[in-house]
Amino acid sequence: WRNMTRARFQYALGQGYQRTQVQEASWLDISEVSFNKILEDAQREFAQHMNIGEGIALNEALCDNIFMILVSILNMIPIFVVGKPGSSKSLAMEIVQSNLNGDASENEWLRSLPSVELFSYQCSPLSKSDGIEQAFETARRYKKGASNTLVCVLLDEVGLAEQSPHLPLKVLHKLSLIHI
Repeated sequence: WRNMTRARFQYALGQGYQRTQVQEASWLDISEVSFNKILEDAQREFAQHMNIGEGIALNEALCDNIFMILVSILNMIPIFVVGKPGSSKSLAMEIVQSNLNGDASENEWLRSLPSVELFSYQCSPLSKSDGIEQAFETARRYKKGASNTLVCVLLDEVGLAEQSPHLPLKVLHKLSLIHI
């Protein structure tokens, strides 16, 4: 796999997981350890393009979170980043948001990506669905005037909203059908 071109490897990963096309990618015979190494290298490569700030260690959790958030945002896939306090969830989101500034990004590679605008909603045990809907509506209005910007809604501490007697997260079913 080390002699493979990146494009051929990416194609193989895209095709290789499909059982019906395994024969086409039979040359792709890598172990779990090799796959994990490739994934870790890709995560670090993505993260190295970003300014993570002074005194912040690029540990495994931060790399994982940056990579998954970035891939999800760029592909407009909703993501729940779940973890214990201090596992770099909010930090990873801040790093992605502060580095993805479109043409104004510091890094040349990042300039090839769209900018990201984040709209946060702080969940609590008192959250109501209209508050969450308002965050999505604000993001939708912003998106109308920002063509090369990906707009994201961050529901911070979403687990607290699960404790609300108003069941505010049910509104996500309705909102998931609407693209921002």
